[in-house]
Formats: sequence, C-alpha cells, structure tokens
Amino acid sequence: MSLPDPVASRAVLIGVTSYAHLDPLPSVANNLVGVRQLLTGPESWNLDAPGHCVSLLDPTSSVEVLDAVSKAAEEATDALLVYFAGHGLVSGQGSLHLGLPNTHLERLWDSVDYDQLRPLVHECRARRSVVVLDCCYGGTAMRGHMGQELSLADLTSIEGTYLLTASAATRTAMAPEDEHYTAFTAELLRAAVEGVPDEPEILDMGTVFTHVRRELIAKGRPVPQQWARDLGQHIALVRNRWSPAPGPEAEAYASALRAAVERAGADAARLPRDTAVVGRWLRGERAAPKEFVDSLPAHGVVLTESDLSRLHSLRRAAQRTAPDLADQLLYWQEEVELLRQELGRAADYSLTVGTELAEEQEQIRRLKTEVKVLREQVECLMSEEPARAAVAVEIAVGAARTAEARATRAGNPEAVTAEGAPAPAPAPPSGCGLGALAAVFVLGLLYVAVVWLFSLGSVSLTYDSGRKPASAGRVTSVVNAPEGPRYVWDVADSVESTFRPDGDDATDRLLGDLTVTVPRGCESRHIGWQVSVDGRRIGHGSLSGGLEHEVKIDRALSGTAGKVALEAWWDGGSGSCKSFGVVWNDPRLSKSFDFLAW
Repeated sequence: MSLPDPVASRAVLIGVTSYAHLDPLPSVANNLVGVRQLLTGPESWNLDAPGHCVSLLDPTSSVEVLDAVSKAAEEATDALLVYFAGHGLVSGQGSLHLGLPNTHLERLWDSVDYDQLRPLVHECRARRSVVVLDCCYGGTAMRGHMGQELSLADLTSIEGTYLLTASAATRTAMAPEDEHYTAFTAELLRAAVEGVPDEPEILDMGTVFTHVRRELIAKGRPVPQQWARDLGQHIALVRNRWSPAPGPEAEAYASALRAAVERAGADAARLPRDTAVVGRWLRGERAAPKEFVDSLPAHGVVLTESDLSRLHSLRRAAQRTAPDLADQLLYWQEEVELLRQELGRAADYSLTVGTELAEEQEQIRRLKTEVKVLREQVECLMSEEPARAAVAVEIAVGAARTAEARATRAGNPEAVTAEGAPAPAPAPPSGCGLGALAAVFVLGLLYVAVVWLFSLGSVSLTYDSGRKPASAGRVTSVVNAPEGPRYVWDVADSVESTFRPDGDDATDRLLGDLTVTVPRGCESRHIGWQVSVDGRRIGHGSLSGGLEHEVKIDRALSGTAGKVALEAWWDGGSGSCKSFGVVWNDPRLSKSFDFLAW
C-alpha cells in the first residue's frame, strides 16, 4: 500500500462557518486549516502544488462548490478527496443537502444537493475517490430518494470509492463551542498527527475510521459511519506517526545503522536520511527493512562483509522483537524463505546420499555373491582334506621305509641286488646293525627336542581392519581372566574384524579362546560365528538356547598365516534384545611344527 501520487491527485475542502439562518460553526474554519495542513504535508498526500488542494471557506453558491469539485475531478487521475464541514440538512424527500451561508431550513435550493455532487466524484477519472462529510445527518448521503438505502453499486460505479461521515442518517454531528475543531474532525486529525498504536506504517481510511470511531464512542460523541466499494477502505491517507519505545534490539540495530552512516562521512549525503521514514529507522522507532541495508552501498556507505552480516543479524533481532506486527511479519517471511532454502539443500543432499547408498547396496550385493562362491569353494576343498591326509600318511610311511632301507644298506652294503633293488630282509641284525638303529633313534629324539624348543614361542595377533573392538587388553571384570590381549565387542547386528600377525615368523597353528554372549532374557536368539585364515574357514559354530558359548580354538594350519578373520552375527530382536557380546581372548599363532606340514 502506498500514498497517492501528489502530481495526479487533487482535493477540494469546503467549510461554512457563518449562516444567515442557522447557528454559526466557528470551529469549521480551523477544520479547513487542519485538514489542508494534513493533505499538503509530506506525511500524507503531499498536495502542496498550487491548485492541487483547493479550500472554499463560506462559498456563496452551490455553483461555486460544484465547479471546484468538477475541475478537480477532471484533473485527478490517481486520487480525489472532497471534504465538507458545516450544517447538513435533510429534505422532505429524504435527500441530503450541504448547507451554505444563505441556506434556510425551509428553502433548501440555496444549498448543495448531494445528489448533484455525488456523480461528479463517482464518475471522475481518478482510480480512488474519498468523500468526508463532517455534518449533521451525513449518513443520509448513503441513501437514495425517499429514504431508501442505496446498494454499494448505486453508491458508486468505479473502483476504490470511500465515504466517511461524522454521523448516521438520523443523528446530528457535534461542534463544541470551547474546542478548536469539531468533534469528528478533531479525532481524524489527532489520528493523523499522533498515529494509531500497533498499526502499519501507512494508515488507510478503514484503519483511521476504526480508530476514530472507537475514540468517539469512548467519549460519548456521535458515532461516524463508512461505506466502501472495491476495497476503497484501503485507500492510504497518512503515514502512521505512532511508534513504541524502541526495545534494546531496536536500539542496537539503529545505533549500528547510524554508526555506519556516520563513518561514510560526506558520501552519505546522498542517503535520504532526512525523509520521515528513514529518520524513524535511524532513531529506532521502526526496524529498517532488509532492502534498506542492502541499498546502503549505493548511497556511499561502505560496508565490509562482516559489517553487512552484523547489520542483518541486528535487523532480524529487531524485527523479531518489534511491537509492530508488520515488522514481525517481515522477520517470519524471511524465516520461511531461509527454511525453504535449507529444505532445498537437504533435498539435494538426500538425493546424493540416496544415489551413493544405491551404489553401496549394489557393491554389497556383488560382495555377497563373491563370498558365497568363495565359501562353496572352501567347503569343496575341505571335503578333499581326508584324501590329502591319506596321501600324506602314505608318503610318510614310504619315507620311513626308505630311511630304514638306507640304514640297513649302511650296515650291510652287500644287501643290494645287482639291479640296485634292496635285498630281502636279512637275518637278525648284528652288533653293527644295532648301533645304526641306535643312532637313528638318537637323531629322532634330537629332532623332536628341536621341534619342541621352537614351539615354545608364539606370534600374537593384532587388530588390523574391519570393525574395531569396543576395548582391548585385559578385562578385569571377568573372574579368573587369563593374561593376554582380549578383543571385546558389544554389537547390535554383526561384527567382522581382521587381525594380522605382529611378526613375520612362520606359523602353522591358530590358538585362542572365543566367547559369544547373549543378553539375559534373549536366550532364544540365534548366534553364529566363524573364524577364517586367509579366506579359508577353519572353524564355525552357532549358539541358541543358552547365555554364553565358549570355544577353544586350536587349529593346525597348512602354512604361514597372513590374515585371520573373525565373524559373528545374530538374528536381532526387539525389546531388550538389541545386542550381543563377542570376546576373543589371547588370539595368537603358534610356532610349532608338525610332520604333515613338512
């Protein structure tokens, strides 16, 4: 909402103070002065150009009044206002007449018939027209002939028409002798000069009427009336001069604005700081909007990014706590826009995450397929172990027989046939043969001793990758817990971790104690576990119907171990069944030797 264009707007003010046959109304002269000051001032229509605001005090004829209104109606293209203060009279037919100095109660032809004035206003080219009647029986202007009520369509035929009267059709207005203005105009001018509390920056006719009506009722004076068509009540009249005492947020914001303008020095002369609106902003009476802060550099006020950010932060605080609802509305509108931007960024991020998640799920699906194939291959290889063991035994037996034959040949070289094959079994050995057997026996004992010495040490496993344990080291809460590292988990769904040897010694046996625990009350849940070395499963099992499962891991390996993996999982649950525990105590690789591995 904005005030009318002063170049394309006009006003005609009519007032009658002296009557030959009616009571005088001396305060009407003051009415015309006050209303003219209002309409020609910068806070209202600003009609200070010559001929834009015409005052007719005590006109002598209706022709003079109608000519002035007709001329203003022809010139106005934006807004037209007609104001009358004086005696209002009602004819025998029920029509309203505006009294002139020579008007007689029984001879109304020397007055302005409102039915002649109305079409001049309503049929003018102006987009907005206002009629203000401060007279007795002003409400009659809203009636047609013979006292019949006019519809809004009959009252006016153009957009934005507004009629404001000081009294109803059957009531008189009031002009107290000891007061400067008439009762109605006094409240109208007071609202324009002092403002209306808790209303927008620009007051329209409807807002002014509501305030004036409330004040007049409180004082026991005639109640004004209004009629409007096509939102005519929203025609702007004056800037609202009321401003609450600025709060601390508004004072801080205004102080920062003034400081920024003062730092700009002479360049700030281009800033329209003398206008009424900007002056109120700089005094903290109203919160300057965002657009004003952003326009400061164009007026020579140099602001750094930090200064601009601080001003906007202070502005938002001032608008949020402002007593004026319009300022609060600006704050919440900006909040909604910021939230909309955040939601947009969140939607973009969600789309990106969704795409990445889909890719990860596809990768997991492929990995699961590969794991399934590997497990099938491992199970196939494990099924071949008995045959391999039998072959290894046969090889070992053959090696033993060969060693015996060599020992026999060493004691009796003639035992070999011509073809180089061993001779048949000789007779019981002589004393020399017994010595050779004794030597072999001693060598065997020596070998066993060496193997035993090498098996005294072990290579510890250290956490390498996968899901990291919740804690490591000795767990003192476990009674009689053995020495050595312990890897502890408390997991919700599953755990997969990989360990590596802490040295590069050759190892061929995996040792350790594995404990899988189910929370109390969740004994029916199923838990599975698996231990693998370099991708080959060497142990697995499941747990159900109990609270704890302990496994002694002592598995021979076919060669040097590079990576050891532990996996455990369960079927989940509800209520208190939300996790299970896994403890691997002292996982290590032994340095023992066995014949089969050799």
